[in-house]
Amino acid sequence: MKRAIVLSAALLTGFSFGLQEGSHYSVRYVKEFGQKLALAKGKGKGVIEGRVVYVGKRKLKNKRKLITKDKEVCGRGYKIDRVYEISEEGGVKNAVVFVEGVGEKAERNARLVQERCEFFPRVVVLTAGSYLEIENRDATKHEANGVQDFETIFQLSQPKKGMVDRVKLTKPGVVEVTCNIHGWMKAWAVVVENPYFAITDENGNFRITGLPPGEYKLRVWHEGFGERTATVNVSGEGVSRVVFELR
Repeated sequence: MKRAIVLSAALLTGFSFGLQEGSHYSVRYVKEFGQKLALAKGKGKGVIEGRVVYVGKRKLKNKRKLITKDKEVCGRGYKIDRVYEISEEGGVKNAVVFVEGVGEKAERNARLVQERCEFFPRVVVLTAGSYLEIENRDATKHEANGVQDFETIFQLSQPKKGMVDRVKLTKPGVVEVTCNIHGWMKAWAVVVENPYFAITDENGNFRITGLPPGEYKLRVWHEGFGERTATVNVSGEGVSRVVFELR
């Protein structure tokens, strides 16, 4: 049995927005996610699946950033700051969808690669207390800088190709990762409290499995659209479907 919920960005309330409701803005820093819900116990067979779609009329543009140094490694011309990757059907890529209120803890590490003076992938997710690994695959120096809640929480100097550093991230929230040397480089590490999360694919689809029955807060975060939340009821073995509509 499937339960369908369609959420319009214009109708939802209670978002942790920094500006007036309905305004569009680019999220640079997101503070620690809101208060914890009562924790459910044990694993289950419940599933939440759905899509994150853009239904607005604004033309979304990604900025071009000029390559100013290390051109023999980074290339010449411009790099595209890929905030928005939207499919022809409106699917939003790289939105992070996760469930709050599930008590199970698990280690979920994540890895960022610096290659051709860009971070790959653009967005990663890990659980609090797990490790973010950052690798330099370029024959030039990188310096990965992590900012959370307006504070620098790590700076990793990697002067040689092949270097890998690990950073333990313990606080739920969003970490913006940039390079202090190459100003166009950017990635995001989203730290969540449990392993029930997903990153949307190129069509905006996501699927979260293994949930025990109960009512949960489902949160979606995207670097350009900000945050949305929804309350979702999960049955023992059914599929609850959610569509987040962004404008």
